[in-house]
Amino acid sequence: MKGNFKISKLAWILAMCFIVVASLSSCKKAQYPLVSLNTTLNITSYIEANPAQFSLFDQILQRTGYDGFLGAYGAYTVFAPNNDAVTLYLKSKNAASVNDINIDTLKDLVKYHVIVNDTISTTYFIDGKLRTPTFLGQYLTTSVVNVDGVSSYSINKQALIVRSNITLGNGVLHVIDHVLKPATLTLAQTLDANPKYKIFTAALKLTKFYDTINVAALTNPNKLRNYFTVFAQTDSLYKTLNINSLADLQALYATTTNPTSPQDGFYQYIAYHIVPENDYLTDILSKPSHPTLSPGQDVITDVLQVQNIQLNYDNINGVQYPGVSIDRNNSNIPTTNGVLHAVVNGDLYIKVFPPTRVDWDVADQPEFRKQTAVFRRAGQSSTALTSPMTNITFSGVGTAQYVCNSTTSGTYYWWNDYLNLANWRVTSGIPDVTFITPTIIKGKYKVWFSYQRGSNMAGVQFYFDGAPLQNVLPNTNTLYGVPTDSGPVMESKGFKRYTAAPYSATTNNIYNTDLEFLCGVVTVPTTDHHIFKLVCVGGPASSNPLQIDIIQFIPYDANQEVPRYFYRDGTVGN
Repeated sequence: MKGNFKISKLAWILAMCFIVVASLSSCKKAQYPLVSLNTTLNITSYIEANPAQFSLFDQILQRTGYDGFLGAYGAYTVFAPNNDAVTLYLKSKNAASVNDINIDTLKDLVKYHVIVNDTISTTYFIDGKLRTPTFLGQYLTTSVVNVDGVSSYSINKQALIVRSNITLGNGVLHVIDHVLKPATLTLAQTLDANPKYKIFTAALKLTKFYDTINVAALTNPNKLRNYFTVFAQTDSLYKTLNINSLADLQALYATTTNPTSPQDGFYQYIAYHIVPENDYLTDILSKPSHPTLSPGQDVITDVLQVQNIQLNYDNINGVQYPGVSIDRNNSNIPTTNGVLHAVVNGDLYIKVFPPTRVDWDVADQPEFRKQTAVFRRAGQSSTALTSPMTNITFSGVGTAQYVCNSTTSGTYYWWNDYLNLANWRVTSGIPDVTFITPTIIKGKYKVWFSYQRGSNMAGVQFYFDGAPLQNVLPNTNTLYGVPTDSGPVMESKGFKRYTAAPYSATTNNIYNTDLEFLCGVVTVPTTDHHIFKLVCVGGPASSNPLQIDIIQFIPYDANQEVPRYFYRDGTVGN
């Protein structure tokens, strides 16, 4: 299949930053200065000097004793609730004054409004969590909201910033109009308290995963799993799938009578909704996949479709399988031990596939596809690109270029194109290149590498997920040149032919344009995108480029010779 590469996650995160800025620029802005400088005062002194705004928050700081450290040397970010905000908070607690609130509650409140060892101005706000957790250990999220034509920064969807970026001697302060409320419930308790998740919560309890996600991170003795991410499904979503009760859901997935057995399908289904990471939406998009608690080491993949985050939207052997969407309005819900996301538009379940061959056209890259006047246009080549690309990184000195041969070219490639790595050599060139693969189904595979080698090209050591493969492509000119050998004989020697190129002693002895090299055998542990790396070995001081056509992962027990021909027009046949 052609490589099913993901949209750049870095590009999406940068786009979210742009959206935040653009949202503030396109609408009427809140009437407050964005930047204030008062580096002669520290944070505590500034709060004390402005009682009309902060007298109540000042009382909280003094009662908790935290006025001391906010008045000392350091680097802090403080979201300071103004007097109106604290008054609303006291009213919600039926308290006449700050003294009526439990001291431990006030300490947690202050910790939740302070970030230590980092100064974060609005320049670094994105549509998601801030880069550093609060002093309480929980993250804050930011977004832009529009109220009556006025755009403002929102914190945790609980408060608006009414004045931002007040730069002081020991940090930066943002004034907010409501007191932020830290999470007090675990993931399990948060789900249990929401009537929309009755079936899912009951399933958690039946499989005992409720207990797993019911321990606050700061008190969890299992340090390896302090935080979790849960992708939950509402009762209304289950109803669209004709699942109206816990019994219906268990009947659909159970394979044993014991729902707490790791061998049971229902147990595995629920485990698959839990990721042992603290992943907000921006974190999800920063990685191509996420491990779950599923005993089979099954992962959840993600991809961005416009502004819609899709889970398990996978292309397997040329077949596009639908995924499920994340309901952004009901996601990024913080808890004391992780974050909760809501799933919509389908059921999130483990897709079971047998090991499936992958015919990976390495030249099919997002950067090249965007060059429509070049991509798969005979006789055209792209501009030379430097590292990093979306799915390719390389070190050293050199470039990556897309080349599509002319229709009369004497060399043969699938789709008539290849990836050209200029300067493939150990020194003063490209000594290694790393690829993110398409989705590969877990299982055992033989890995084949098709290429054109020059008469002066260095060798290649191959790595899969960091482990070296068994065979090294040597830096020798003559690798294979026996035209009478049959397919099985060639394969026993670690080679096979794959194009319709006619045999030529010159071509096949030296340049090997119709040959694939057996890199080795790999066991793919998870259905996921993986890392495939080429490292330059040996070779002369000067070197020809490395020209890569396709890389194949073919199930170990499958016929390695079928299909036999990969044609220049992109078709495949025998």
